[in-house]
Amino acid sequence: MRISHIATGTAVAMFAGCQVGPNYVPPETPVPNEFVWTDGATESPPDEPSLWWQVFNDPVLDRLIANATTNNFSLRIAAERIDQYRATYGIASSELYPDIGSLAGYSRDRVPTGDFASTGVSDGGDPYNSWQVGLDASWEIDLFGRIARGIEAATGDLQASIEDWRYALVTLRADVATSYFNIRTLEARLNIANRDIESQRRFVQLVEQKIFAGTETESQLAQAKALLAETEALIPQIGVTMANETASLALLLGTTPGPLLESLPARGGIPPVPSLVAVGIPSDLLRRRPDVRAAERELAAATARIGQATANLYPKLTLTGQFGFGASNFTDLLQWSSRAYAAGPGISWDIFNGGRLRSAINQQESLTREALLGYERTVIQAIGEVESSLVGFTLTARQRDYLADATASAQLAYDLSLQQYEHGVTDFLTVITIQQTLLGVEDSLVQTQGMCAETLVELYRALGGGWTAGALPELASESKESSS
Repeated sequence: MRISHIATGTAVAMFAGCQVGPNYVPPETPVPNEFVWTDGATESPPDEPSLWWQVFNDPVLDRLIANATTNNFSLRIAAERIDQYRATYGIASSELYPDIGSLAGYSRDRVPTGDFASTGVSDGGDPYNSWQVGLDASWEIDLFGRIARGIEAATGDLQASIEDWRYALVTLRADVATSYFNIRTLEARLNIANRDIESQRRFVQLVEQKIFAGTETESQLAQAKALLAETEALIPQIGVTMANETASLALLLGTTPGPLLESLPARGGIPPVPSLVAVGIPSDLLRRRPDVRAAERELAAATARIGQATANLYPKLTLTGQFGFGASNFTDLLQWSSRAYAAGPGISWDIFNGGRLRSAINQQESLTREALLGYERTVIQAIGEVESSLVGFTLTARQRDYLADATASAQLAYDLSLQQYEHGVTDFLTVITIQQTLLGVEDSLVQTQGMCAETLVELYRALGGGWTAGALPELASESKESSS
């Protein structure tokens, strides 16, 4: 993306005149030296945060993120906003240069007889031709930096729009991964429900055999069938949730659910998640998070507009000039004797305006203070998001490990109770209770496994992972320039 001319235009503007207004100084926001929920193993900078999804080693996820990066509507809208601010920068920087226009005209005129105020016709009354061709130029000398400050503001806006696109990219990739993990979690829950349904059906058959043998009652069979129906009711519930999640993922990919279902493998496990992840230090976060970077650029733009408003208090020096040819006969139009020209400086100064200019400065100063507060809020919010994501990831990983142990124990307890029930050693109620416990912990385990992956995604999003320095979208205006 050819935005390198921004620096050149800004440098030219800096020397165009004496700039009024405050010069921008990046704010110093105090941040903690380390995150609360870290230890020595996790304080080092994260490895390749721009490609964080590769830690899951899932080719399907890699493909989905690649497709979303190309086709997502929100990301493409953000790219169009970059193009808009790029054009705004071009408009602002064009004021550094002379404005030269051309003119050409013809008219058929008649001056009334006796109109002594008219020139060019001695007696009046006779019609005559008037041919004109020439150039008209004006150039404002940026004595007090009004144009230079405008370029600074436009540069800040453009750079902020680039950071907004990067933040949209970070958010998009995290949303795609989260939606994909939700689908995989729902698939795992569906598998568990189907497996438990088969197990419960076999148990119902076993109860029916015992009723035939006279060792169980109809009420116990009804209770077993009720538990089976309750488990079967999970299937449509999971199906509805999966349909909604698939539609959400399809929207992120810029497509409809049909093509997505055709390209998405029917089954896939929840990818394993590491127990530790490097997060770096808070000061690294400020340089990494696109929303923090965007807020800082917006503050720079607002500061420059104070100087732009202040410059309106001072005189404006404009150089103007005209050169052309004029004649009543077309054949004489380009004769050197038909030339006409005028050139000279002009000064304009808005001396009295009822306080309008001062109010404009006060307004812009307030907007700058607002931008500073917004920047500080964004910094605090970014640190808070990392802290909460660290808590969520750490505790969810711990919960996953506990549930894995609970599931193994519940499965063993169910297998043993079923064997004991078949041999008449234990009663019906014990088997039913353990069966319900097993279903609950199995379902909780897969949900926690999915949540563990989602909290890791959220942690990487909070860390600003998902974009690469130097990588920018291809703009429509640049495609036109390259083809022309």
